Amino acid sequence: MILTDVTNSYSRFIHQELRDSTAHFIKVYSLGNSHVVYKKKQQHSEIIISNKIRPVTDKEVQFVIAELLDNKQITPQIDNANHNVVQISWDNI
Repeated sequence: MILTDVTNSYSRFIHQELRDSTAHFIKVYSLGNSHVVYKKKQQHSEIIISNKIRPVTDKEVQFVIAELLDNKQITPQIDNANHNVVQISWDNI
């Protein structure tokens, strides 16, 4: 699996999101057919993995956590109630 930074392709989305929310950092990645959005806010951070074609796999979730969190000592909360969208969130220390 390869996580590709495609943030520049979503400049309008990012500009609007930074303007309308409390987020101060947004990155967008491509993981094959899945899209990964990484947002940092003052007290909270989240990663959203979505795929319109099929459910997001546990292998993809674990790969994204390993790549983006760089073994930080945090315990993320993983919400995959909707199988095509997985939200991973944690509080910043």
